Amino acid sequence: FHLPDYISIQSNEDGMSFSDHLFVDEATGTATFKLTSWEDKTLKEEQQRDDFVTWLRNPRGSWGMCIPYVMNNENKSMYPDFIIIRKVNDGYVLDILEPHNSSLKDNLPKAKGFAEYAQREPKIGRVQLIRLVSAHGVDELVRLDLNSSLVREKVNQANTESELDHIFDIHGIVE
Repeated sequence: FHLPDYISIQSNEDGMSFSDHLFVDEATGTATFKLTSWEDKTLKEEQQRDDFVTWLRNPRGSWGMCIPYVMNNENKSMYPDFIIIRKVNDGYVLDILEPHNSSLKDNLPKAKGFAEYAQREPKIGRVQLIRLVSAHGVDELVRLDLNSSLVREKVNQANTESELDHIFDIHGIVE
């Protein structure tokens, strides 16, 4: 993953303005994006962390971070929603976060793609598939940490979406 020397980010006029995005407009000092409710919830959780530095709305296209996965024996590309940059003792670390609707048919293939990526790229911080779950009238984010070798193993062995649901039930993290 390499950032380009020059970038162009599509701004969404009816979105929210953020001053802590990695790339901001030179004139306003902000970047404007329209986020879904759970993307917004994910971002707010990240911004509250003590080690949070900045974030990137990962774009589709030539310079966006693309992670391959296989669905129905066809190679596909996913562009995780967020890249979070955090401060650690010896520098900075990148986290890859994907808030994703559990009703979509690509959950298990994407989880397997994340698991493979996390296995290959140990220098990346957190690699998380995130779901919004409602329990007792409260919405909370449940994160599946694909950096965990146990979680990766279970995801790689799963054959159905219901098995992935069970992995979320057992190993999902609420921060």
